[in-house]
Amino acid sequence: MSTNLHLATAVVLLLLTASQSGVAMAQRVLGGGRDPCSVSDFKVLCRSVVKGQKNVNAATEVSIRELMKRTIKAKEAAKISRKSGGGLKTCYSNYDSALENLQKALKNIKQNDGFSLNINLSASLTDFDTCNDAMGGGKASNVFAKSTSTLHEMADNCLALSTLVKQ
Repeated sequence: MSTNLHLATAVVLLLLTASQSGVAMAQRVLGGGRDPCSVSDFKVLCRSVVKGQKNVNAATEVSIRELMKRTIKAKEAAKISRKSGGGLKTCYSNYDSALENLQKALKNIKQNDGFSLNINLSASLTDFDTCNDAMGGGKASNVFAKSTSTLHEMADNCLALSTLVKQ
C-alpha cells in the first residue's frame, strides 16, 4: 500500500471513532486547508471572527484577542451600571478574571502549551458562564444579557479551537 493510502486509512479510522480527540488528531494529520470553526458549536460566530484563517494557532489567537476586546467593552458597560444590580456586579468582577485567563492563554499559544491553554480557556469560559447565569442565562431580553451570551459563545468557540492547536 502506498503511504497516502495508509494515511487515508488512518484518518478514516480516527474519524469513525467520533471522539473529540480523534477528530482533532485527524485534522492535525490532514494539515491546513480545513475550516477550524468546524469543531465549534457556534460556527457562524466563529467564522465571523476568524475570517477565513486556516492556521489553527492563528485562528485561536485571533478569537482570543477579539474576545478580550469585547470583554473590555462589556466590563466598561458593566462598571457604569453595576450598582443597579441584576447580575452586573457579578459580571464586572468576573470580567477581570476572564481577561487574566485569556491573557495567559495567549502566552500558552506562543509557548505551544496546549494543556495550560485548555485550562486557561476553560477557566475563562467558567467566568463567562457565571456572568451569563447571573444575567438570566441569556434569556433576558436586555442588551447586556445578550452581550453576555455572545461572550459565552465566543469563549466556547475559543475552547473548541484550542483542541486543534499544534503542540
